[in-house]
Amino acid sequence: MQILLCPGYHSSALTHDFLQALLAHLTPSRTPDRLWILPVWAFPLGLPWLLNGDQAPQLDQPLSVIAFSAGVVAAYPLLMAWQSLGGSSRLIAMDGWGMPLPGNLTVYRISHDRWTHQTTYMPSPAESKGHFYCQPAVDHLELWQRPQLSRGIGDWGAGTQPMTALEFICGALG
Repeated sequence: MQILLCPGYHSSALTHDFLQALLAHLTPSRTPDRLWILPVWAFPLGLPWLLNGDQAPQLDQPLSVIAFSAGVVAAYPLLMAWQSLGGSSRLIAMDGWGMPLPGNLTVYRISHDRWTHQTTYMPSPAESKGHFYCQPAVDHLELWQRPQLSRGIGDWGAGTQPMTALEFICGALG
């Protein structure tokens, strides 16, 4: 499994906490073979890296992108370029409210509250591959820092069920 984390504009300590929670929750057989963190401020350099860098993801393996906040905005053109090269991908868009995600992307949406979930378009909850929203609502940054404590309602297409944001993310990773 190849995972690219695209955090937003916030302290790197929050991303560290997110990554620790993610890796602790994945079973050993699902631990990523390759993992990158591409901060949002580094995205102007990200596209050349994705296309031809020495440490670039392998086209013959799906690329799973977990993006948060402004990282969703930055991840979108990377994924469109990745797909134009023939790569397959999935995007787990966490609190990317207001960012339209048209195209042939496999998108899983996560929102810190129900209102954000209901007012996010393209893809709508019905068009996305799956969706999750926190209930009760949590602070925007808390969703990234502590997804294992962010409880809510998730749906992968088989009906809604209670879970944590981290459980939803791990399920979306397959």
